[in-house]
Amino acid sequence: VVTSPAAGVRRRPPSLTTCASMLLFLALVSQAQERTVTWYSAPIHLRPSEVHNKMDKPTQLPPALSRDFSNSSIAVRSFTVDVVALDGRNGEERSVPLHEAYNHHYVSFIGSKQGILELFNYTSKSDFDPLGGGCEKPPPNQLLSMRTHKAHRAGFTQFGGASGAEFRHNPHAFPEPYSYIIHSPESAIVLLHLINQQPLLGEDGSSAGKRPSPWFECPCTPQREFDLAAGTIDGCLPRPRFECTDALIAQQNSGCSLAHYTGGYRCCEHGNFLTDTSKQDVRDGPISTYMLKFTLTFRQHLPARDRALHPTACCDVTEGMRDEGSGTRFGGNVEYDIPQCAKGTSPERCLHIATNVRPIDWTGPGDKHDPHEMIELVHAVGHLHVGGTQIDLVDELTGQLICRSIAQYGSGLEAGDEVGYLVGIDPCVWGPPPLPPPPRFKRSHPVRTIAYYNSTQAHTGVMSLWLMSAAVVESAPAA
Repeated sequence: VVTSPAAGVRRRPPSLTTCASMLLFLALVSQAQERTVTWYSAPIHLRPSEVHNKMDKPTQLPPALSRDFSNSSIAVRSFTVDVVALDGRNGEERSVPLHEAYNHHYVSFIGSKQGILELFNYTSKSDFDPLGGGCEKPPPNQLLSMRTHKAHRAGFTQFGGASGAEFRHNPHAFPEPYSYIIHSPESAIVLLHLINQQPLLGEDGSSAGKRPSPWFECPCTPQREFDLAAGTIDGCLPRPRFECTDALIAQQNSGCSLAHYTGGYRCCEHGNFLTDTSKQDVRDGPISTYMLKFTLTFRQHLPARDRALHPTACCDVTEGMRDEGSGTRFGGNVEYDIPQCAKGTSPERCLHIATNVRPIDWTGPGDKHDPHEMIELVHAVGHLHVGGTQIDLVDELTGQLICRSIAQYGSGLEAGDEVGYLVGIDPCVWGPPPLPPPPRFKRSHPVRTIAYYNSTQAHTGVMSLWLMSAAVVESAPAA
């Protein structure tokens, strides 16, 4: 027996059964407890109009995270990103507005030290970019391999992809019981496509932030060397190659061929300057330093509780379907142009619409997944550029609207509210009540993307994509 000194009450010590129950209870509480971890990319140094667009070296995650989960897995409940800089006056961190540094897109891979190192060694040989561009790039089927079954073997999980300027108002929080699973979270690697939009040396910067800079649409400057006969830009075959839907080709969309290309992703390679350098010596310009800040909210992974999410293989509105004898093949241009509407057209009728149909989570006969496997959609959000108003996802067989993402525009100067820029986009989320139930489809189920852009002004290199997270129905935890 044990005597309580405070009250002099005689109590029996807890039994071994009670102790075991208490330890089990504490373990379950610990496993259910959510934690947050933040890390930063390597510093990115840019002059005005300069582009950063490459995979940086691996970053070690905080030691406590890798120590606690070195031989186990975490379940990611949500994630956020930010582009930050250190204030030169006081050293404090600040969020960088889009009119200073434009986040074209980002992607991060998180996983084991071995898996991330394997990815880096693979990509460093080819200056890899998951969305294409540059020389010596692996063909699309190799990219697919790295981002699906090889990713699981190597030990890493992908976050982001085409998400860009809308990143501060683009929530990625997943309802119970869905999570992205990372085994042995030890390292991370980041690709950030970032454009320094600060005024050139000697320019008046008083209007900075009051209207969007032309640089965020990646204009092709006179320094870009086009060889139409060889099909190259600066001596390199563009990747992704020019390949649009039949509808965009029929419209003679200028973003779909090298002969008519005037701006976009393929003129926005790492180290390029987006101003005519024959008129301005930019290499001696002031250098600014930025970092990508990445924050995960997670808990310990329990297979009996957590439903594993994966990014779907759909959808890019430029992606068409071709039959090359062996079956259907998919190929997308990633970007296209918005021509200005005809002079005299009323503003409410200046609307450009692009549409296509794709399987919701299957890439064709070369895909290792069973096209009849059932998945359920948990999170969907569109990606648009300036000018975009909304993007719809529609069930092609029933005509039912699955999701509509509405673009949000800024009206000020602060980070997250930059006037003239697309600063957010609404997601669709499904899950347990009170959320609507997740819609279920076969991987090969056809869905239609419809992208709407205001065409009162012309735009180059716009994108209309879906970023979707789904779970395999058969992977539901046992009762």
